[in-house]
Amino acid sequence: MTRKELVERLRRETDGVHAAPALVQRTLRAAQGKEENKPVMMKKISLAVAFALIAVTLCAAAIAAANRWGMLDFVDRYAVDHYIPEDAQDYVQTDVAQLENEWVTVSIRELYYDGRTSRMTVDVTPNAEHVLLVGEDICLSDPFINLTHEYVMDGENDMRTVYQVIGEEGYEAVYTATSCTFDAEHGITGGSMDYILGEDGTLTIFQQEEYAENRPQREVTFQAIIMPYDTPLKPDGYANYDKRDTLEGAITLTASASPSDVPVAAGEVPNVYVNREPIEYPSVGVRVDRLMIEVKPQDIYAIIDYTVTDMEAYEKTDRGLWFEFIDPEKAIAPPADGQYAQQRLTSGLSGGGMVMPLDEEQSEPTMYRQTETLGKNELHEAYTLRAFDCWEKERFETHTFAMRPATAEDMGENQ
Repeated sequence: MTRKELVERLRRETDGVHAAPALVQRTLRAAQGKEENKPVMMKKISLAVAFALIAVTLCAAAIAAANRWGMLDFVDRYAVDHYIPEDAQDYVQTDVAQLENEWVTVSIRELYYDGRTSRMTVDVTPNAEHVLLVGEDICLSDPFINLTHEYVMDGENDMRTVYQVIGEEGYEAVYTATSCTFDAEHGITGGSMDYILGEDGTLTIFQQEEYAENRPQREVTFQAIIMPYDTPLKPDGYANYDKRDTLEGAITLTASASPSDVPVAAGEVPNVYVNREPIEYPSVGVRVDRLMIEVKPQDIYAIIDYTVTDMEAYEKTDRGLWFEFIDPEKAIAPPADGQYAQQRLTSGLSGGGMVMPLDEEQSEPTMYRQTETLGKNELHEAYTLRAFDCWEKERFETHTFAMRPATAEDMGENQ
């Protein structure tokens, strides 16, 4: 079997298993009886043994990849009272892109995009031994456990610093790794939100971005920024930004379709619903003009547009007005102190929401939009909203909004 045939067989028989190119290259060089920067060995190993050696290498790489945190692991870590659909992973694209420089190999292992939100898991693997990769907010005096997420509440924890572990484990170099995406229109958009260091030395980064407008496709540029620590390493050392290296590549984000089980009538927009009529909330001086529910593959997006009708009443909340989505069956009687949150509907995977003015060019804005996500299991024919002062924790009126399928006219600037 020739080397070319060996490589082709390797590609066929290890379909779906990926190792760093540098790793495969070193193994193939070993098959030829060579080592990096060393003379050719006197005796070559057989191609059969070489194939077995590569297969073992790839198997180890596959096991390591399987043990790395995935997108839904990160989401599950920081989301509160959220719902993960059973088919959530079906909408995640894998093995998206790979970039490499002298120091590391960067692989975008997972990508999810639904038109409004993008999520990525990015594996950064050192190309040499005895190299430690750390997250962007880590300094060498921090506990090493911050890199591994192994902290146990009310338990015994290994609180050695990163610098201590470097000395004890024989690391010779340290690099900070971070990532972000940007486009010509918005500049930098999504960036590193979380990370975890795997047992094989790979730093897995999770990043998420929520876009203001809904687009079925986006062209973005992905960047991974690698910054070395100066040597000799010091306990209070930081990464040297001036010596950074940036890996960059273009990515097309294409929205995953969300199949609808409900027939769509002529003129209706699939998977989008709006309220049938506006409702006044006089105690907080606003009118909810539009409640829009948009069903996506992993979340339900909720948009609440409201107008200030009584500025004096509205100002009593010190602009801390928020509308809670609550389960009407759980809200029949006032709950015990501090238990109001248990009445809320399940959250989506994208985390919390925000409120922003729609007429911010005005000296005194009167039109606002609240956005958040609900669990995919919270699709209903009606929604109950309770006005809430998020500063003083005071609750006000509760009203129920009957919903109907949306039309293109309802969508407005949300299309």
